[in-house]
Amino acid sequence: MPEYHMGFSQKLIDAGNFILKEDPHSADACQAVLYLSLLSCEITLKALLEKAGMQVDIIRKRSHKLHELLLDLGRCKVLEEIGNTRRWVRAVRIRGQVVDKRFANATIGNLLEAESKGASTYPNQIRYGPKRRHYPPRLMLKTAASTMQWAREHWDTIKI
Repeated sequence: MPEYHMGFSQKLIDAGNFILKEDPHSADACQAVLYLSLLSCEITLKALLEKAGMQVDIIRKRSHKLHELLLDLGRCKVLEEIGNTRRWVRAVRIRGQVVDKRFANATIGNLLEAESKGASTYPNQIRYGPKRRHYPPRLMLKTAASTMQWAREHWDTIKI
């Protein structure tokens, strides 16, 4: 039985959507949605790595470091349709997946590496403290959904 579950990750996205629907403007709601979104991305990336064949103890050592999880994922391969043929390509392509065309450089890679641009550190500075600096919660929830969509599209072919 797998350690990391895509179903759990999806429920985090569902909870974030519910919170935004019920209370779209309060600081508490924004904090919760941001946290749920980043946690969903973490679980999705870990589930992909486990499915690819990475040992769970190695995945666990990455802790909550989204940057390191993306690096590990970039070393994996997935089967993609390119033109009229299917080819093995590096899964690093997830980084370039556009989340929202209304924003410049709103890709999964850029948004999940927000800490390198001065955003609050996930998870601690998102969970605790008086101020958070990050991309908008709604955008991060879209990032979680985009990460999940990419994972589902490549679930059956991902390998180390």
